[in-house]
Amino acid sequence: MNMRGIVAAVGAVALAMGLFAGCGSANDGSGASGGASTGDGRTETYTVDGAKDTIRIASGSENKEVGSAIEQAAKRSNVSVTVDYMGSLDIMDALRNKGHHAGRDYDAVWPASSMWITLGDTGHIVKDQVSTSTTPVVFGVKRSKAEHLGWADKDGSTKSVSMKDIIDAVRSGKLSFAMTSATQSNSGASAYMAFLTALRGRGVALTKDDLNDTALRSRMTALLSGVSRSSGSSDWLKDMLVNDPDSYDAMVNYESLVIQADKELTVKGKEPLLAIYPSDGIAIADSPLGYVDRGQGKERAFTRFSAAVTSKDAKKLFEEAGRRTGSDGSLAYGQASKVKDSFRKAWGIVTDTSVLRTIAMPSADVIEQALDLYQTVLRKPSYTLWVVDYSGSMSGKGKSGAVKGLQAALDTDQARASHIEPGDDDVNVFIPFNEQAKVEQTVRGKQTAPLLAAGERRIAAGGADVYNALNVALSNLPGNRNDYTVAIVLLTDGRSKTANRDAFTRQYETEGKGVPIFSVMFGDADSQQLDALAKLSNGKVFDGRTGDMSGIFREVKGYN
Repeated sequence: MNMRGIVAAVGAVALAMGLFAGCGSANDGSGASGGASTGDGRTETYTVDGAKDTIRIASGSENKEVGSAIEQAAKRSNVSVTVDYMGSLDIMDALRNKGHHAGRDYDAVWPASSMWITLGDTGHIVKDQVSTSTTPVVFGVKRSKAEHLGWADKDGSTKSVSMKDIIDAVRSGKLSFAMTSATQSNSGASAYMAFLTALRGRGVALTKDDLNDTALRSRMTALLSGVSRSSGSSDWLKDMLVNDPDSYDAMVNYESLVIQADKELTVKGKEPLLAIYPSDGIAIADSPLGYVDRGQGKERAFTRFSAAVTSKDAKKLFEEAGRRTGSDGSLAYGQASKVKDSFRKAWGIVTDTSVLRTIAMPSADVIEQALDLYQTVLRKPSYTLWVVDYSGSMSGKGKSGAVKGLQAALDTDQARASHIEPGDDDVNVFIPFNEQAKVEQTVRGKQTAPLLAAGERRIAAGGADVYNALNVALSNLPGNRNDYTVAIVLLTDGRSKTANRDAFTRQYETEGKGVPIFSVMFGDADSQQLDALAKLSNGKVFDGRTGDMSGIFREVKGYN
């Protein structure tokens, strides 16, 4: 399939996904000039000595893997470049606010797929858009698991695997996989549409009648029942698996990130993932870079950088990182040693472009219905334990922030706007705490009003014992975790008593291992304690002090 066909295919998705956009933050007047790296993985600055020009780019997180190409392009174009890594919906929001997001002005956008530019650029301010590379969305399956399933030979060569084969493996309990949220991440959305189309069959685009087909729904539910962990970020999903490879059989992700994972797993002495390309059809990400014309007069700087990042030398670096740069998905530098080192047959990587059988995309209204169906009906139900700090230090802004956060995640109207609406089988457990903790509310499905009312009327007073509250959460996990994607979400602003931290760690290893703890910081939260919880549980820490509760809790729920 040529590049025009790929862009047209993902562009069809874009037309529908624009209907799910939220609103970004207003501009606070800050400029677009580069600053120092934050060091938290969200921002990276490539400063060129003596450069007079700067540009700021809103980029998908997967571009962290091509930092060497960005650095080289910055030097060759004599432009200092700051890259803010964020989710696809955030990039869309940035464009809908004419480049403003979280108080910043962007000079360029660089999402995983052109769909996000198509849907977000309502003001037609993106110019000179160009695809920098392509990568298909694949299953990365642990080598021993792929061999056990009969999907691969000992040398890493993979066999033809259909969606039926994958569903059969899930139904038999032989396969589970991690995947990004279809309503929050490009890789998840693209994979989901490919799954639906492949399972329906016939090789043509989905229709509304197809989505109402109970047999298709049943097959898709069966497939998604194999999701062991969800994520709002493709890059974070890759890191999660690499950090704890013994806990996961597989992930659905970009081919390029499967390659990056395998490089890191090999260094650790762990078995690699094998790339499995579903024979019924796959989705392709086209990684477009476009100039955001706000009248800031940085066209020449952008043009120089864009030319440098799409040059032959840059393409070679992209391919070394596991991206494809040929217009048909081929490799321009496939014979180079470092490119060969990325596209290894031993990792199941197939360079024959005939495996890149892209699906036919349906109309916008069909995709809208499909994504709504994912969120409310088809995805694996979530079981979320909300552990909320009501100690005295939370009085005022702390409690207000926590209540707003709960509302952003669980109020039906607010959640629907962010496309994180609870499904009929979701379970939410409310555990308020100070020195003491107990379950105060358990609600199912969309009937979340009692939980929200309990959160609002609770009075903040006393000290805080985070570990005791987390122990209560561990004691209230579902009996069969495989029926849910389970997570503990901790909202706190205080420093917990630490005397019982070790006791909690022991209890977690016994009763909760594999359950992620996602912490949302308020006020004077001890980031070291929360970072330790994230490391222990393969979770993540979010900063609730920015005031953007809708965006933060959309991101939190993207991981559950």
